[in-house]
Amino acid sequence: MRALPIRAKMTLWYLLVTFAGVVLFGTITYGILHYALLQEKQTHLQGREERLIYLLKQNRSDASSGSLEEQLRNYALATHEGNMFQLRKPNGQLLFPAGSQESSSAFSFSGDCAKRTFQLVQIAGTPAMMMCHDIQLRGMPLRIYQGGSLSEEFDILRIYRNALFFLLPGLLLASFLCGYFLSRRAMQPVDRLIRGAVGIGIGNLSARVPVPEARDEVQQLAEAWNQLLDRLETAVSRLSEFSADVSHDLRTSITIMLATAQLALNGNHSELEYREDLDRIVEECRMAATLLDAMLSLVQSKNFSQEVSFQQINLCELVLNGCRRVEDLAESKAILLDWELPAQSVMIEGDEILLGRLLGILLDNAIKYTPESGEVRACVFVESEEVGVIVRDTGVGIAMEAQEKIFERYYQAELRESRTQAGSGLGLSIARWIVDAHRARISITSVQGEGASFRVSFLRAPSPSAAVVLPELT
Repeated sequence: MRALPIRAKMTLWYLLVTFAGVVLFGTITYGILHYALLQEKQTHLQGREERLIYLLKQNRSDASSGSLEEQLRNYALATHEGNMFQLRKPNGQLLFPAGSQESSSAFSFSGDCAKRTFQLVQIAGTPAMMMCHDIQLRGMPLRIYQGGSLSEEFDILRIYRNALFFLLPGLLLASFLCGYFLSRRAMQPVDRLIRGAVGIGIGNLSARVPVPEARDEVQQLAEAWNQLLDRLETAVSRLSEFSADVSHDLRTSITIMLATAQLALNGNHSELEYREDLDRIVEECRMAATLLDAMLSLVQSKNFSQEVSFQQINLCELVLNGCRRVEDLAESKAILLDWELPAQSVMIEGDEILLGRLLGILLDNAIKYTPESGEVRACVFVESEEVGVIVRDTGVGIAMEAQEKIFERYYQAELRESRTQAGSGLGLSIARWIVDAHRARISITSVQGEGASFRVSFLRAPSPSAAVVLPELT
């Protein structure tokens, strides 16, 4: 039975309960009917005795002629089942009917008959009920035996029993059909849940199973399933974002290492220059490994939030290192890469790794969308209340309607379809996330076909050094 479907189990249980109920009902009602018929027979025998005593007393008071024997014979003849009537003396001597040779086994009672005593007997193969009672008749102590056939009562019981046996198969069949119908109705919400769950896959995790309106266990199950799907969708979305971010950052690092290696192979450099190229590749590998470790720690955390410890950073050194990191990439595309730094150091509070990623994204995009013989320039500016970095290029530029959506995740992936540049559309969304984590601002100024300028502004007054939890990247 364990292997049966729930619908079949419910039907069988309903059938079993109905069968047990019908059997129990039939047994109880049969017992009640049997008891009621026997009680009715006892009442009938008691009434016959009372009528006999009343008749004898009435005849005596009226001084009717005739002996006691004659009066009893007339009573027996006029009474139904008179052959089941006897009078005996206390010593057992038969008083009426006189001279009867009938066996007295049916009229023998064990025990005292001072109170009416009833007993089921067989008389000539017929079930009967006998009553024994000690009475006083004309001052003489006598024991009266009254009997009545139970044939009619047992016929009623037999008819009722046969009716139960006849109706039982029909009731069981009706119970089976009703159980099957009710189980189907009861399982309809579950069927809808199954159909809804089967239609949900990795490509449409935003779909949900239908929640029934009835406040029952099925509603609780549906809500639990939807909560599970919410958590699963969030986890898959974060894993997808993590994979995309890793791919983006590793692609940038690989692109820089490839450009550096190609320039080193294509040119005739001195040993010192080769060492510098190798050092640059090693440094890029270390940065890529650091970024990968940070992202692995991020994806292993329970809430996908990253802790960032702010420290004093020299913005000029950060821009200089960032430009030198991608200068071989710019050189491989014949793009002029230049930077402008103030004479004095500019200090800000921030995370060096994240800000390095931010600058790398802006420079990589500028080089990617700038044609050959173009120019990319990074500048550190200092104003009365803000300091920051501006990255300008002479590339294809960004249309005005696209500038409002350029920082949305994957938007560039759609934008680049009209171009031949490789990319995932994640760079600027990551950049915006890093800027927000540093409580900074990023803005864009661009004219399509004339290049673009990205400006990242930090407050001059440094915030207290503290561990800050970055919001989840969306």
